[in-house]
Amino acid sequence: MMPEPSLSLKQVLALFEHIHSGIIVVDAAGKVIVCNAAARKILEAGPEVVGTPIDRLVPETKLFQIIHSGRGEYGQQFSYKGKTYVVNRTPVFADGEWGQEVVGAITVFQDVTELEEISSKLESYQKVNKELEGIIASSYDGIIITDGEGNVLKINQALLRVTDLTREHFLGQKIDSLYEKEIFSYEAVAARARIGKKLVTGIQKIKTGKKVIVSATPVFDDDGNVIRVVTNVRDLSDLAKLEQELDESRQLSDQLRSQFNKLLEEELRSHGLITQNPEMFRLLDLIRRVAASDVTVLVQGESGVGKEVFAKLIHLWSQRKGAFIKVNCSALPGHLLESELFGYSKGAFTGANSEGKPGLFELAQDGTLFLDEIEDLPLELQGKFLRVLQDREFMRLGGTKYIHVNVRLIVVSNKDLSTMVNERLFREDLFYRLNVVPLTIPPLRQRSEDIPLLIDFFVEKFNHKYGTRKTVAPELVRSFTEYHWPGNIRELANTLERLVLLTKDERLSPPSSTASFVRFSTLPDESPVSRYKSSVSRSQPLPLPELPKLKDAVAQMEIQLLSQALKKYKDSHRIGQALGISHTAVLKKLKKYSLQLGNDSFHSEI
Repeated sequence: MMPEPSLSLKQVLALFEHIHSGIIVVDAAGKVIVCNAAARKILEAGPEVVGTPIDRLVPETKLFQIIHSGRGEYGQQFSYKGKTYVVNRTPVFADGEWGQEVVGAITVFQDVTELEEISSKLESYQKVNKELEGIIASSYDGIIITDGEGNVLKINQALLRVTDLTREHFLGQKIDSLYEKEIFSYEAVAARARIGKKLVTGIQKIKTGKKVIVSATPVFDDDGNVIRVVTNVRDLSDLAKLEQELDESRQLSDQLRSQFNKLLEEELRSHGLITQNPEMFRLLDLIRRVAASDVTVLVQGESGVGKEVFAKLIHLWSQRKGAFIKVNCSALPGHLLESELFGYSKGAFTGANSEGKPGLFELAQDGTLFLDEIEDLPLELQGKFLRVLQDREFMRLGGTKYIHVNVRLIVVSNKDLSTMVNERLFREDLFYRLNVVPLTIPPLRQRSEDIPLLIDFFVEKFNHKYGTRKTVAPELVRSFTEYHWPGNIRELANTLERLVLLTKDERLSPPSSTASFVRFSTLPDESPVSRYKSSVSRSQPLPLPELPKLKDAVAQMEIQLLSQALKKYKDSHRIGQALGISHTAVLKKLKKYSLQLGNDSFHSEI
């Protein structure tokens, strides 16, 4: 027998140098006796590493534990300078005086950082693939995926439901064969998409009787070759059902819209707003959208158009828990208006309530404060009013602490505030704070289609109020529709109330002159006050009756004096000074006798 060849130590060490894994051998004292090229590269050390204690090179080394225990460790991981290694540690034995003794240890380690990255990417790809599988499986549409040769690779369960076919018809088959076997009536859409290299959509008949709509999309590689075709299949009967459901939904929507419009009309009627004018409906839609917010609303329009009705609707639709508080800025002088708005504290001024008084801002807490004729707010008060709008807090007259308020503000102006700003009669900064959501209500002459509706509404209302059964002649509707109504709805309502009260016939016919009747009613059944007003308007003195009742005589005298004052003065302050009464008293009496400032003619307004 030939002796087995053996390797010298030099040859073994040469072999170690060519092994890709790192190898380190230490003696029983932990000094390095072998360190191959791979290990030196990992440790960034040179050949002089031999003889160096291992814990100087790798402070966290576990080779000392291996030497002491005599037990190896395999497949362990450790990190070194940002990389991950798999290591095997083995004790080295030799014959000694007392048998086998540990004379050192050997460690073999391999860089697995790249393997971990590959493993992580593979895991990520597997996760994405699983998600895609789930998406395909859960799709309501049928899905077919074919390769660049038309072989079916994947289908979902929905495809079998949509087509009434089995898996055997698809898997392991070419998509083209379904047409060749006459399972499809037409060439497969997926085949046309693959050949034409573009999205193709079409309708396919299946021998099961189903008709489906099919869309096929090709997927390309970097060289522009088709590698996959993804096809969606949907049952046309589902689309027909959806179309029917959509039609039913539209019908239901029309019914609900009709019911909503009817309820809206009833709600508007209950609040005195009757219209079929498109612009009015646009305004109503706008206030419905802004009602729930705290934004300030500026309502503008001519006298009698129903600005207060709009303000009340905003408050109603806002669902604010507080009260709707109204104040007319022209009815009180500036110093009284300030105390009315902001209140005053105990002892604020002579004659004040000893306990103080809350202002309208406080009374409107969590509600709405409605300021009519805001254009008459004195300039010296506008600054304080602006601060309340900005800070939502104010101080009572004579007070020492601020009061926070949560109030929705709606202001009304009979004049163009922007013009007043240019004339320096109204603060510009306050105007911009008020003009957040402007509403301009059109006059009645611009919504003549509403006049017949309003006539019916008011005649019914006054019939109920006075116990009458008046009806309306078509001629009256036509006459009133053609009239321009400078006093708007208020003037129309007053005129109809007068007709219901004073017309002897059951049928309301138009007067010979609508304008003269509306502005200067001369019907014989009018009261003494009305007769006197009519005579004054025509500059014909009316003698007092013999022994008149005192209240009628006083009324006639007040009307005569006020009428003369109105011809001479154009504002209530000067009239009050001339007659020796307050500004407020003048306004109350003008309202009582339906007299107007700045106009020599008189007409009733509510």
